[in-house]
Amino acid sequence: MQKYNLDEQKLFEEIKNGKTFGKDDTLPPLFRKKLLNLLWMQGDSEYSGALGYAPWIEKAPTFKEKVIVAQIVKDEMRHASVVFKLLRDLGENPERHVEESKLSYKLEEDEINIGFTRAKSDFRVNIFYYQIKYWEDFVLFNFLMDRAAGHQLEDTLESSYTPWKEAIGGIYKEEIMHIAHGDKWIKKLASDPEKKDFLQERLNLWWPRVMNVFGNSKGRANDIYVRLGLKKRSNAEIREIFRKEILDMAESWGLKIPEYDESLQKN
Repeated sequence: MQKYNLDEQKLFEEIKNGKTFGKDDTLPPLFRKKLLNLLWMQGDSEYSGALGYAPWIEKAPTFKEKVIVAQIVKDEMRHASVVFKLLRDLGENPERHVEESKLSYKLEEDEINIGFTRAKSDFRVNIFYYQIKYWEDFVLFNFLMDRAAGHQLEDTLESSYTPWKEAIGGIYKEEIMHIAHGDKWIKKLASDPEKKDFLQERLNLWWPRVMNVFGNSKGRANDIYVRLGLKKRSNAEIREIFRKEILDMAESWGLKIPEYDESLQKN
């Protein structure tokens, strides 16, 4: 179990009692380290997500959908720019990082599952290493991953780091629109006898990948973010809320959510 010194224990108590940090405040080392972890993860995920979505501007099934996909790509790239500005204000160099990191990299094998492992040395959530190969994948990403991200961003609306809290409101609202786009299309494809079976196949593929986003439920690494006020709930709590929400919607549309066996995932 991680041991914390007296200053860190005092910090936890102060944050529990409502202490926050602003842009010009000197951040305690532990707080700064964990804040940077989360900001880099979000920034790289938003940026690589935008790059993964971009080909679907051309490949979307209708002109109207091309416009919608273009807007989603624009939103995700804007989200990355907002987070990278927060990092810049903290003395980091996102421009150099983007130049040096291969954030467009995707795993070639379509059905691969890397579990909780990483494929490169960047900071993105590892679901962004997978290919978006079909339109069904694109809308499943809106339906699943954008919803998972939305639940996690919801906690940031109460972050103890006020610049992040203030920046997240617009991002959260746009993610809700992306989720609505996914919901509309999943319902539409599930009601089409010619599309439903393939949609179910791709849902089976993406389900463990998105569940892995929440991390190992037995791990306690996430607890420190809660104690620092950078998150409100554990990943396990958010995952269960997310799982139930998806299960209810999928069942109403005649889709089956596969069993998720965490023990089979790579570490």
